[in-house]
Amino acid sequence: MRGSLKLFSWFKIPVYLHWSFSLLVLFLLYMLIGEGELSMEVVIWQLILFVALFGSVLLHEFGHALMARKYGVHTQDIILTPIGGIARLERMPEQPKQELWVAIAGPMVNVVIAILLVLIARFVVYSGEIEWYFFKAFVQNWISLNADDTDLVLMLQDTEVYFSEAKLTLPRLMAVNLMMVLFNMIPAFPMDGGRILRALLAMQLGRSTATRAASIIGQVIAVIFVVLGLYYSAFTLTLIGFFVFTTARSENSMVQLEHLLGDFKALDVQRTQFTRLRGNDWMHTAIEQMARGLERNFLVVDLDDQLLGALKEEEILKAAKQKNTSSEIKNHLQVPIDIVHEQESLKYVHFLISQKNAGIVAVVDDQMQLTGVIDAAGLQNFFKIRS
Repeated sequence: MRGSLKLFSWFKIPVYLHWSFSLLVLFLLYMLIGEGELSMEVVIWQLILFVALFGSVLLHEFGHALMARKYGVHTQDIILTPIGGIARLERMPEQPKQELWVAIAGPMVNVVIAILLVLIARFVVYSGEIEWYFFKAFVQNWISLNADDTDLVLMLQDTEVYFSEAKLTLPRLMAVNLMMVLFNMIPAFPMDGGRILRALLAMQLGRSTATRAASIIGQVIAVIFVVLGLYYSAFTLTLIGFFVFTTARSENSMVQLEHLLGDFKALDVQRTQFTRLRGNDWMHTAIEQMARGLERNFLVVDLDDQLLGALKEEEILKAAKQKNTSSEIKNHLQVPIDIVHEQESLKYVHFLISQKNAGIVAVVDDQMQLTGVIDAAGLQNFFKIRS
């Protein structure tokens, strides 16, 4: 993942840290060090809290990813950013009930974390009634976004009950997990609440109409975020509002496109006149062919016209840049090639090209004879005509 650092893989899903995360870490260190009165204990526990918070975010995203895997949906990776985590699913399940479970799985992870924290707090850390009262008071205070704990701290001092920095970390982590649940349940894309709303509406209206309705609701909420953010000078809320607005529009456009593609087959778009390259041809042939024509990706066959693979544009450009023109084409192939039946839904072909970066897709008939190809340029021309 460009611009990101791979941390590890869990359940065979790679986890990346986005480069912008370093800015957040530097800002946090600046804030902690800038507070000259803070002890080393406070700084250490603040850093522990910071790591625990993003651990909760990571588990939230794994909730989505593992539930999606249950329905046969692969997760490309999970990216941690300063504003949260992103589980990049290849697609969302189209059946409303499946999408509902995938969307709700993330917040449910945070609910489970919150329940575990409550049990630990009540029966291990805050066993006394006074301590338990202040635990609940601190959680309620932070959920209400009140960062000033002065009154509670003064009340705590009067009781002569000591709350170490380690003890304060627990209610803070509890509050953040509850806030993650509440925030993610707002019915606006790309938050989980928007997908849950779309799934519930789709059970009655169908996916396309449900997405359009959920998108409008999400954009209205986004505008409210922007207005409130500007009014209260809350830059983060304004930024989130713009992000939600654009994402809601994008989600609607994508689903409407998928709805359109569902009405067509590969047969309707395939290009029957295309260039076949030979595996023993030199790369010079491919370079010249791309320079003189409109094709960017090519199918490669052997002397018996049997498919060997595909030669993608990036391999041709790489050979041209390195002046590697005398190398045989068969040494630069993408194998195996993506092959679809001519009656395959165009939606699946679009998924192969746009999500799996197929470059070019071979189309065959019932006898597995090659009848044509579909590439990104062909799909773009199709979209232009249909629009």
